[in-house]
Amino acid sequence: MRVLLVHAHPDPESFNHVLMERVLRGLRSADHEVRVRDLYAEDFDSRLTRDEKRDHIAPPETKPHLAEHFEELRWCEALVFVHPTWWGAQPAVLKGWIDRVWACGVAWELPDGAKRLKPTLRNVRRIATFTTHGSPWRVNALQGVPGKRIVDRSLRVICHPLCRTRWIALYRMDSSSTERRERFLRRAERVASRL
Repeated sequence: MRVLLVHAHPDPESFNHVLMERVLRGLRSADHEVRVRDLYAEDFDSRLTRDEKRDHIAPPETKPHLAEHFEELRWCEALVFVHPTWWGAQPAVLKGWIDRVWACGVAWELPDGAKRLKPTLRNVRRIATFTTHGSPWRVNALQGVPGKRIVDRSLRVICHPLCRTRWIALYRMDSSSTERRERFLRRAERVASRL
């Protein structure tokens, strides 16, 4: 399977970076072809510019600065996100990547006269998210699980009609023991190897 792994954490020495490496190891152990986007490492600009917003239905060819990202999104059959959950959802850099890369002509189209988007990412059949939460599961549930909802209710519906999602999360990260973190890393690697 062709897998695009998108990582979003600013500290290369963080637990989240180790998580990304273990997920990557699991994916490669299953012989998936993997491309990695480390948004902070590449200094991805998450800001949707005024011109991009104004021309949001312009063809992708008018945005050559994002061409490589567009190509990878069209290329992959599975999308894997590795990120911390901050304020209930994805880090701003990842949300900005979604805002800018899931663009008209890449992820969706708006035919003339239509009022609804036409999904075009039929190549994506799986989306898996590996994330950490500082708070307990109950807190995120009370918030309405916004990060998971973005994946399940917004991104998935633009993909293949049978696209499946997985949400693999370590809750109470801030107070977790070394043993608990290691168990989570093993689980994440195992899940990634079976994607």
